[in-house]
Amino acid sequence: MKQYITLLFLFICCLAGTTAVAQTDSEKERRENVESAKIAFLTDKMALTPDQAQKFWPIYKEFETKRREIYHSNRGSSRKKVEEMTDAEVKAMVDGIFVLKQKELNLEQEYATKYQRVISTRQLAELYRGEREFTKMLLKKLDHKPQ
Repeated sequence: MKQYITLLFLFICCLAGTTAVAQTDSEKERRENVESAKIAFLTDKMALTPDQAQKFWPIYKEFETKRREIYHSNRGSSRKKVEEMTDAEVKAMVDGIFVLKQKELNLEQEYATKYQRVISTRQLAELYRGEREFTKMLLKKLDHKPQ
């Protein structure tokens, strides 16, 4: 618990410290700080040994890169509002969403297998739970951020 509180404090300090930086640098630095906090949080949540962490994080970063590529490949494919689209365009958009979700699912299944070469199934379950918790914590932090 003490380790969790320390990580949470580190995370909050990282986010708070980036507000004084110039806007363009601030976004990149904030993203890096969030990524570092996420790694620390998940390492603790999964109870990774140093050896496991050394092997696990490169695989995870590879997964994140591929997941981002899937997301960005479909981004901007249709900027039109649904109300302005024909029925055929809407159908194509919906079909595209299913294709995208299937690609994401296939990627997750592929990497679950890779992860389990390094971590236990229990640690994998903690990874998924930890990702959700970290996202909730991040959203809560953003929700309370002064505008």
